[in-house]
Amino acid sequence: MSEAAYYDEVAAYYDVEADEFEARVCDNHVRQHMLDAFRKVTLEHQPKRMLEIGYGPGVDMFWFAEQPEVEVVHGLDVTPAFHRMVLAKAETLGEGKVKPMLGSAEDAHAKMGQEKVDTVFVYFGALNTTTDLDASARAIAEVLKPGGRAVLSVVNRWYLFDVLWNIVMLRPRAAMARLRPVWGGYSPTRYLPSVCYSARSVNKAFSPHLKRVRREGFCITHPAWYRHQWAPKGSLRNRLFLFADRVLKHTPLWNLGEYSLYVYERPITE
Repeated sequence: MSEAAYYDEVAAYYDVEADEFEARVCDNHVRQHMLDAFRKVTLEHQPKRMLEIGYGPGVDMFWFAEQPEVEVVHGLDVTPAFHRMVLAKAETLGEGKVKPMLGSAEDAHAKMGQEKVDTVFVYFGALNTTTDLDASARAIAEVLKPGGRAVLSVVNRWYLFDVLWNIVMLRPRAAMARLRPVWGGYSPTRYLPSVCYSARSVNKAFSPHLKRVRREGFCITHPAWYRHQWAPKGSLRNRLFLFADRVLKHTPLWNLGEYSLYVYERPITE
């Protein structure tokens, strides 16, 4: 399948649910916990000029645009429905701080031209639906200023709980789903061809261009966002699992969770 055909398929997948996507993702306490952590990491570098890849309904673009130190938030997404939605919101806002574009991660350099940013952020796995992770890494590095950072979260390949749970439930195909070259996505009824990445594969793509300065695992023991009802917000199970994750992310088991976060930096002297 060509790159254009693949991104048409990804766009069609999200076009179907674009109108309901924002409400659904914002009503999930596990996802919100991860999002708060991603934003906190992103803000540590005091971003001013930003680029989001895979902006969806634009929740994070507008959230960062509200931060007083942020000057502009560019965005790239392959889904026309999301682009129209965010563009309409940006025009209503009228401040010129939110600038959505239609395109993929590989298009970052071409779309941004000579303009550079100090922060690129990719939340909740937009890189899992890229046709070429190496090309995406190169394009992201090219739009970063020296000293700039890329904050990347990906759907993890080695999600141990999911493997064990599906084996116990006698679902061997589901247990091995993320380990295959092509993963079908989260939905049990709608197929989205994508790739789950290990820390090694992410670093292989980005290390020729950027230096990794941080890595962190999420939902190592805590139920994943699509099983949020297993540990209701504020419950004893919720608190215990979050505590266990805080401990385990400092151990060799950090990369066995549902999501992994990586921070890469472009060296100041090159």
